[in-house]
Amino acid sequence: METMLQESGQTELLATVAHEMRNPLAAIQAAVRVLDKKDQTIARREQVRDLIDRQVLRIARLSDDLLSAGYMATGKLELRKERIDLRDVVNHAAEACRPQLEAGNFLVLLLLPPEPVTLEADPIRMTQVLTNLLDNSAKYSAHYGMIVVSVEDRRSEVTIRVVDHGIGIPTELLPRIFDLFVQADHPPSRSVHGMGIGLSVVRRIVELHQGTVEAFSAGPELGSTFTIHLPRNA
Repeated sequence: METMLQESGQTELLATVAHEMRNPLAAIQAAVRVLDKKDQTIARREQVRDLIDRQVLRIARLSDDLLSAGYMATGKLELRKERIDLRDVVNHAAEACRPQLEAGNFLVLLLLPPEPVTLEADPIRMTQVLTNLLDNSAKYSAHYGMIVVSVEDRRSEVTIRVVDHGIGIPTELLPRIFDLFVQADHPPSRSVHGMGIGLSVVRRIVELHQGTVEAFSAGPELGSTFTIHLPRNA
């Protein structure tokens, strides 16, 4: 029976991965066909190229999270720490998410200290953390919404907050929101992609930095806040 359940779970996972890959690939294929037509305006061609760019980034992020989840399962997710300025990580993550954020006409506010926020951390993994949180906020927020990323520099720790005004998180789901394959429900009118891996990856990377991450929401349609605490001696 246990073997059957494991096989069922693996089959469901493979089907989900195939579905998540098929959608952006189908969009890219359709976009290429549009570009093949010679009667398209320059503006239309730029629009289609932006669509391709967004879908390629979507596939890349999905691949990164799948690889990270695999490393997590085998205990091989490792860090390559160096002395970094956390402000650079936030800026890089915002830039990586720019196509998606611009497509949704989101207003993104980065509230960063004027002085460098230095600590020992893996810049690639921390960029993945911030990218996943920004991606999550964009997925669960209506277009033209606002997302705020703030960094607070203290003596013993650094606090990062990502705040959105989206659909929020049900109270009963908050204790499990960082578990693998857990996703909040969304209205049928909203197309939300993903497999429930991103936030699990966020938690594991933060924990490897000896930090903590927590989620808060006052309820449905009241937005969400994700708060990361990173110790200065990590």
